[in-house]
Amino acid sequence: MTGVPTPSEGAPIVPSRQMPWHERLVFASGDTFGGGSAATIAVLYLFYLTDIIGLPPGVAGATIVVSKVWDAVNHPIFGMWSDNTRSRWGRRRPWIFVGALLIPIGQALLWAPIGSWTSEPAKVAFIIGGHLVYTTIASVVLVPFASLSAEVSTDPDERNTVNVMRLAVAATSGVVCTLLLSALLNGYKDGHLGVMTLYYVLVFGLGTLFALPLIAVAVRVHERAPVPAQAHPSWRAIVEPLRVREFRQLTALYLCPALTLDIVTALVIYYAIYVVRGVNTTVFFAIFFVIILVTFVVVGRLVKRIDKAVIYRRLIPIGILAMAGIALYPNDGSPIGVYVLAAFVAIGLAGSQTMTWVMFPDVVDAGELAQGERNAGSFSGLLVFVRALASALAIWILGETLSLTGYHRPHGSYAGATQPESAILAIRLSLLGWVVILMTIGYAVARRYRLSRQACAELTIALAAARAARHTVPAEDRGGDPTFDPTEWDADAAHQSKAEGPDEPGASGS
Repeated sequence: MTGVPTPSEGAPIVPSRQMPWHERLVFASGDTFGGGSAATIAVLYLFYLTDIIGLPPGVAGATIVVSKVWDAVNHPIFGMWSDNTRSRWGRRRPWIFVGALLIPIGQALLWAPIGSWTSEPAKVAFIIGGHLVYTTIASVVLVPFASLSAEVSTDPDERNTVNVMRLAVAATSGVVCTLLLSALLNGYKDGHLGVMTLYYVLVFGLGTLFALPLIAVAVRVHERAPVPAQAHPSWRAIVEPLRVREFRQLTALYLCPALTLDIVTALVIYYAIYVVRGVNTTVFFAIFFVIILVTFVVVGRLVKRIDKAVIYRRLIPIGILAMAGIALYPNDGSPIGVYVLAAFVAIGLAGSQTMTWVMFPDVVDAGELAQGERNAGSFSGLLVFVRALASALAIWILGETLSLTGYHRPHGSYAGATQPESAILAIRLSLLGWVVILMTIGYAVARRYRLSRQACAELTIALAAARAARHTVPAEDRGGDPTFDPTEWDADAAHQSKAEGPDEPGASGS
């Protein structure tokens, strides 16, 4: 890997642990919104638009594309703005606090119960407007929070631990929201639950659940990576991460499992209603996400000893084969077989689902070494920009596929609802084809990813020396308690110089 020095015997890993346990827990809890909101939208939103609001699938997919394009565009913008924010509370926490207060409003607009409206254009206009407001609020929170994940500590091992913890919270939130929404959706389909009850749960229940932990993050969590004394806002900074090879690889590694999960969660509801009747989506999602959640315990231990790219790719072939089994499962087969296959899909995808955001701080380090500034906001904003566009395109393709193959909104009870064979085949082939293609790409990229555990240790040493050589300041004013001690970095740099000799490590590959 260009510019990342080879490891040397005895080189120290700097600095020491910095976050007390209560701060780690508060920070991890902040991803309740990231995991829960993503799961809620993935499980319910397309079905909400087609079967509750009453839009044709193609129109529903188009509204999502419009909203996702804005979501994609605003992420890099908020990333740049947060990178160049200077305040006594740091760069990220003011954004997180304001955004957290607005989350219930965004929920209220996103899930507005307008199915009784008679004008389809009015429905479409309101849905797009509400989704635009929601995505803006989400970006105000999620971009600074993702950037903060690379800055709560300057110790790579501590960052790994904290990020595994927050991803475990995100997964837990995703599991809880998936099971809750799946159960509520089953109640709605059976006629036991009204639209307004569903709306109140989404706005007041989940809105509060998502907002409170983020307010705690804004109050209690600190930013420790040093920053330039002066902000340097530049539109060019939005695309600068693309010059870093490791970032380009991370983008592919992030997209493949994220899009796979989007597609599986969006299609499983249709699969359970029309393809293999008797499959309970609550049980399916429970098996799928609980297994992924359990793997965080394992990953938390493995990441201290094994390269992250190896953890990412090791079990992917099992997931691909299991998904093929689900896609080709006989219509009259027992649901138990689907549940067993779902467990193996979850096992196969667990590593890839957990690793990308654990890799993210390492890639930000590589970018700082290459470019001389730590613009984690631009990195996270551009990463989510690409993910949002790809997700919108995938959901739009799914909606168009269902429309072109004859899918229609059922009238009356779901118990006897049917779809043409062409739509059933489209659901099966979409599950199979997308997962095989995406996860094969993820596997191939992971084999070429070179920020190994040893390389990350040496990257930290090189970055310490680079920071000591340029003018950086603490990100926050913490009442005389500095978050950055230049003498510590100087000592580490001197130790490294003795260990390696006169050659200085280069910049990370771009």
